[in-house]
Amino acid sequence: MTKNPRAAAAEALYNIEKEGEYSNRAMLDAARGLDVRDTALATEIVMGVLRNKLYIDFVIQSYSKIKLKKISPWVLQILRCGVYQLVMMDKIPPSAACNEAVKLAAGKSNGAARGFVNGVLRTVSRNIEALPMPNGSTEEILSVKYSCPLWIVKRLCEQYGTEMTECILTDSLIPHSTTVRTNILKTSSAELVKILEEEGICAEQNTEIPECIRVFGAFDINRSAAYSDGLYTIQNINSMRAGLLLDPREGETVLDLCAAPGGKTTHLAELMKNKGKITAFDLHPHKAELINNAARRLGIGIIEVRTADCTEYMPELDGCADRVLADVPCSGMGVIHKKPDIKYNRRTEDVETLCSIQEKIMNNGARYLKPGGVMVYSTCTIFKEENERQTERFLNTHDNFVKEHERLYTAHETGGSGFYLCRFKKVR
Repeated sequence: MTKNPRAAAAEALYNIEKEGEYSNRAMLDAARGLDVRDTALATEIVMGVLRNKLYIDFVIQSYSKIKLKKISPWVLQILRCGVYQLVMMDKIPPSAACNEAVKLAAGKSNGAARGFVNGVLRTVSRNIEALPMPNGSTEEILSVKYSCPLWIVKRLCEQYGTEMTECILTDSLIPHSTTVRTNILKTSSAELVKILEEEGICAEQNTEIPECIRVFGAFDINRSAAYSDGLYTIQNINSMRAGLLLDPREGETVLDLCAAPGGKTTHLAELMKNKGKITAFDLHPHKAELINNAARRLGIGIIEVRTADCTEYMPELDGCADRVLADVPCSGMGVIHKKPDIKYNRRTEDVETLCSIQEKIMNNGARYLKPGGVMVYSTCTIFKEENERQTERFLNTHDNFVKEHERLYTAHETGGSGFYLCRFKKVR
């Protein structure tokens, strides 16, 4: 098992692209055995390559006589890691980036591959101040420059215009600081900040959402006693807004229709002061168990977890709930800054399929509500067909509901992930 961070990065990238692994799982497996510093370097390279892959490939192709699809998959990952270090990591000396890549190529391929990698990277290094620029239409240039598939860029430009699209894409390449949610059943945010600082974690309380704490720098929850003790949960600030908008009260009956891994579910329970009943659903048993694990760690006892397909109507739930959270499956275009592999895995036809799923879940959630009840529909995407157009269609077919609040939180404007929230009330 390698102890080299660059080899770990190339291995993770290979497994993401060729084996279909999720980036977090691939990185965890590849970095096993590395120390904290080397893990941080490997993670930065992997995430940097994923965020900038189309531009990196454009640079490689500009200086390679071999077409990308003809390059060995292992050699291509080594080249991507090398180009990322040369072009986008000021703290890595060019000689180190080149030499380490050549060593990796020697270990993974033949002598010709080693010379090829050396030639491409040395040429990139010599031209670092005058790298080629993409050309073509505005959308094609943005696609390469910001490493976003062309169909996504076109859709964003159609819905938001070129200027806002460029802001969205610029932000998607920037790592965001982590936010955590205080478990108000066990502690206060002010006290948690002190505890985290005692653990060597720099943290500050958010002024808008009191239970939200922003942490700075890398930290490992596996080394945090406060995490093990259930004092906090990692959750994006804009994700927290879903629970706050639903505003559940003590003693109520609440349904969370797409709950795993349980961040929003446990937030609802904390807001309810662990009094009442929450039924949380997920399609997959292994994901449903994540909710149980989270509840146990946080000391929550009001969550019942059920495995179910929420696109299928469950008549036993008809009219039972005071509040329903429909945090539906979506294209994930609001979280590509932290999960960049999403943008390469999604296809345009996926959006239509997801819209159908979302509509069914929301329609079922509406039937489960009591008159006077509240439903919040939420996504972590910014595509309008999954958001505003979806909720407009719902209102057009449900005259017993009124819209009380609607907002899109974009990542570049808020510093959190992209989230859409809409609150409905069932008036009869």
